Amino acid sequence: MTKWKVVRKYSLHLLAYMVITIIIMAFSVLMNIYGPQENKYFDDSWNHITPYVPETNVTYNILFDQHSHSKYSEGALTVRQNIEWHISMGFTAFALTDHYNVRNSADVQELAEEYKDEIIIIQGMEWTTNRIHMNFIGLTHWDLKNPTYPTDDEIQIAIDEAHSQGAVVVVNHFDGSMEDAEDIIPTRDQLLSWGADYFEIYSGADLEEDSYEFCLENNDSIGMITGTDMHSPRSDNSRVYAWTALNADNFTAEAVLKELRAQNTDLINNPQGVKDDGIYGKSPTYVALQPFYGFGDYLEDFHLGMGQVNAVSIVVFFIYYFGIFALIELIPMVKKKLKLRKLEE
Repeated sequence: MTKWKVVRKYSLHLLAYMVITIIIMAFSVLMNIYGPQENKYFDDSWNHITPYVPETNVTYNILFDQHSHSKYSEGALTVRQNIEWHISMGFTAFALTDHYNVRNSADVQELAEEYKDEIIIIQGMEWTTNRIHMNFIGLTHWDLKNPTYPTDDEIQIAIDEAHSQGAVVVVNHFDGSMEDAEDIIPTRDQLLSWGADYFEIYSGADLEEDSYEFCLENNDSIGMITGTDMHSPRSDNSRVYAWTALNADNFTAEAVLKELRAQNTDLINNPQGVKDDGIYGKSPTYVALQPFYGFGDYLEDFHLGMGQVNAVSIVVFFIYYFGIFALIELIPMVKKKLKLRKLEE
């Protein structure tokens, strides 16, 4: 075989390898985002549960969750299912804060009217970046760009835009998920000076102690709030540990927002947590495609910057990528040589 034919042969093999791997990567990411969930959730999955009532010596008429997600952004539940889940966990109000979008607004408006006597649903959005995660609670729309690495000025502009719509600004899970970004995250003092209204003190079982202490030291200008950060009932949020309690003038979203703007909130914590006992089905499709979900989750995080993309990681990726290709080509070549050697013997 001439040198040209060898080059042509392996060039075609490499092209085929790249096309196949790109298809697999794209399919994995799409499955992770849009594919069937591990569990099947139904609108009546929580109908048999008596809503939890926290034990407290103080009377509150609102138990609020400031942080939850639906299928409009990496959540497992529809907006209706999200509502039913919150009712079963004892909440009487919550904000739907899908990542970077308010595409859920039509559902929120329709279902807020339907459930107006049971639970208050407030339009919100999570502004999720690699520098800071913030919830804007009480938005009417969102037209600004959503940068991956916002500058200080862009963070200030986003906060000002939320406030111009009458929304409340919450800094989410500052002590937890932002630990890996210590070199680039704003300080608490900066966030306070830019106009943040709250720090999320509970987003799981543990108290975020540094944020709690900061709020105590600045209790005249920053509030404390809790959030479930609910994405999927049977994964990261199988229990609820905390509720934000307040007393509103009436059972409306505007009355809740009025108290939030005034930072009239208390925290209720249950160290054991309240278990979600919803009735779910299993998805056989998810089980069959599970390897793609895991790969897609890794690729999506890497793309979003959570994989810490840098020169070393890029070099390592290409070493593995082309190393696997070389191995694929080498195996049949070695087999062929061994076969020829046997024939010669």
